[in-house]
Amino acid sequence: MDGVFQRVISILIAVVIFFILPVYIAYEKKDDISYALALKMTTDFVENVNSKGYITSDMYAEYLSKLAVTQNSYDIYMEHTAKKYNPVIYSYTDDLKTIRAKFDYNLYKDQYDAGQIVISEGKNAGTYNNLVLAYDLSEKKYTETQILSVISSMDKRVTTKTNLAEYQNIDYATLPAISSIYELDTPSNTNIYTMNKGDEFSVIIKNQNTTMATILYNAITMGVAGNNNTRIYVNYGGTVKAEAYRDKFIDDDIQNYNPEGDNSQTATLVNSYITNGLVVLLDGEYNNATVHSNSSPIWDDISGAGNNGALAEFDFNDESGWIYNGLHFTGKEYVSLKEFDLDEMTIEVVVKFDSVTDVDNPQQSVLSNINNGGVGLVFNQLNSAVANKKGKVSFDVYTTDDEGNIVASSVVGNNIIQANKIYSISGSLGKIELSTDESGMAFETFAQLLGVNGEVEGKDFNLSYTKPATGSNFVLGGTPLVGAGANTQFKGTIYSVRIYDRALTEEEIKENYEVDKVKYKIE
Repeated sequence: MDGVFQRVISILIAVVIFFILPVYIAYEKKDDISYALALKMTTDFVENVNSKGYITSDMYAEYLSKLAVTQNSYDIYMEHTAKKYNPVIYSYTDDLKTIRAKFDYNLYKDQYDAGQIVISEGKNAGTYNNLVLAYDLSEKKYTETQILSVISSMDKRVTTKTNLAEYQNIDYATLPAISSIYELDTPSNTNIYTMNKGDEFSVIIKNQNTTMATILYNAITMGVAGNNNTRIYVNYGGTVKAEAYRDKFIDDDIQNYNPEGDNSQTATLVNSYITNGLVVLLDGEYNNATVHSNSSPIWDDISGAGNNGALAEFDFNDESGWIYNGLHFTGKEYVSLKEFDLDEMTIEVVVKFDSVTDVDNPQQSVLSNINNGGVGLVFNQLNSAVANKKGKVSFDVYTTDDEGNIVASSVVGNNIIQANKIYSISGSLGKIELSTDESGMAFETFAQLLGVNGEVEGKDFNLSYTKPATGSNFVLGGTPLVGAGANTQFKGTIYSVRIYDRALTEEEIKENYEVDKVKYKIE
């Protein structure tokens, strides 16, 4: 009898080992793949939302449709943590060391403007001086129920293109019940749930169905795992980096952030610019070839020449790294391109500067290969030592004088640069064709041109261009050090970079600017 029992046990063990266990491993592998897909999709969705500062029903529906490919059903928890800054008035003691009282600015604004708050009755009655205006930070959390109710609402909407006069004439009863209801001015009349820069947005998902791997595991272990059927759990969040909905001409382009498998958009972008001589085209929207990635250490060249940029010293956080289709520098990072052995060239950037006065770096190289020679687009801050360059961009080309010294030939822009404003900047060096008279007779001249938002300055270049030291790559955010990184200086955001192996004419610089003007909404 014991022998029969042992045989039965042996058969059961053999069935488990040779049949059930391989099937369980296969289904467990399927769950692992589903987890990886769900993590990638959730990460992309959250980064998309945080890079735009809003959610639309189309964005959320796109996220759900992508999750569906895992063949699991999920509980989805979204949370928006809104940071509120409320103005308050502090009254200090006469020694200015201790806060005596705090008042709501909205209630006591007039008394604050008069420099004194008087409370006539109650336990806080008295006269309060030494008033200081400050802000209290509070947080309010909104759940997925509230977010989805906003983007699905069909009434009490305000269009993003409503001007001030129209807004003032709106009947109060028609105003949004929740301040985050806006309507995109598109044929679909899509609602958007808005967030402010600095808010937090996160998504948690977990499977609600019981996967086959869980069923087999419970069968093998006789239910030792209890009722815990969670096999896929993702928790991802981050800080809102932009408020794109504030642009009156916003387009709800859910494919704009992360298009998949379609080169037509990048091809259209490349063909929009002058293509003759184009050897580098870096675009933040397509930093990873046909898609955008907020963690990519390589900035892919979409010109077709394969001259990619390598990111160095970036932290990939809210300050240092990819922020809303641009690459933000804090003064320690750089991007290294290849070394180009060029006698003529054009270098172009679309850029935004963080400040106009920097004690540490009064001259900030945006794009250059300057190293005992070379060329560069340089922003000279207001505290620059060079008087005629203060607050302006210059295109510097290095030459050798009669005594063998390396000196710069500069074309300086006319306009004073403003912080946090986007500029399209070009530097062109080489032979360009000029028309001499109405008959159309033309000749070539060697010129040095600088374009800033379509305004082109320049001069004949009758000097001998001195190339940089061998091995000097073009560098974004600084100047190259041969074999040892870069001298980093730049603080700001770079959205696009173009390099040509020839000199663009004034008309061509303006033509490229017109593309930038529309794409980056340059004013």
